Amino acid sequence: MLVTNDVKGYRGYCFRCGAKPFVSHGLFSVQELRRRKAELALTESKTVALPKDFTTDIPPREAVWLYMAGIGSGLARHYGFGYSPSLKRVVLPVYDNGKLLGFTARSTINARPKYIERMVSPSEAVFVSCPSAALPSAKAWAEASGPGVVFTEDILSAVRVGRLVRRSVSLLGTSASDAQLSRALRDIPPQAGWIGLWLDGDAPGRRAASRLARTLTLMGYEVQNIYTESDPRAYSNREIRRILTL
Repeated sequence: MLVTNDVKGYRGYCFRCGAKPFVSHGLFSVQELRRRKAELALTESKTVALPKDFTTDIPPREAVWLYMAGIGSGLARHYGFGYSPSLKRVVLPVYDNGKLLGFTARSTINARPKYIERMVSPSEAVFVSCPSAALPSAKAWAEASGPGVVFTEDILSAVRVGRLVRRSVSLLGTSASDAQLSRALRDIPPQAGWIGLWLDGDAPGRRAASRLARTLTLMGYEVQNIYTESDPRAYSNREIRRILTL
């Protein structure tokens, strides 16, 4: 069979039976090639910076992913969340005192990999909720009661839980290095309230929570494991508050 490739698609011709199969490139072939080229350039870059076409104006269709997690446009802008047209991904920057540590980019078109993560120091990076984004009820916990910090796996869950507690931290995964814990617990003494570990309820999440609980207990913190059927971002503010009222 002879196979050729032109602007419209792939064409074939079978010298035995005369069949002439045709497979279209599709409507987004050029855009797809551009997206993959942008992904490759991003992963091969030696420096970590937001995509050149990064914008905080997230198109409504792509913003649905944030809306489904209870994060509206105002809260998204507060945290500097944005979008990259070339990557076709929602971009979630990670900062520490205004310094960019890296970002996570999530596909909105079911591309693989679903997430692209670029961090200056992956073993040290954590996402910490902003106190100014917390609701008034976050200050309603009695002194030394309620959680001092709640650890989650993903950024959106940390944002949502951070609305109801003093501090919420995404580990950007399930493991936690000494450097990550040091950054996450900065200015949080053991007497400032218990630490909640709200990780995935599956086997890997439970194993990670058990390891982290042992470490934090040795550091002098009171630890509570929290297991729910869904990620924290799936619950309403009222439900999150109820779950944390142990």
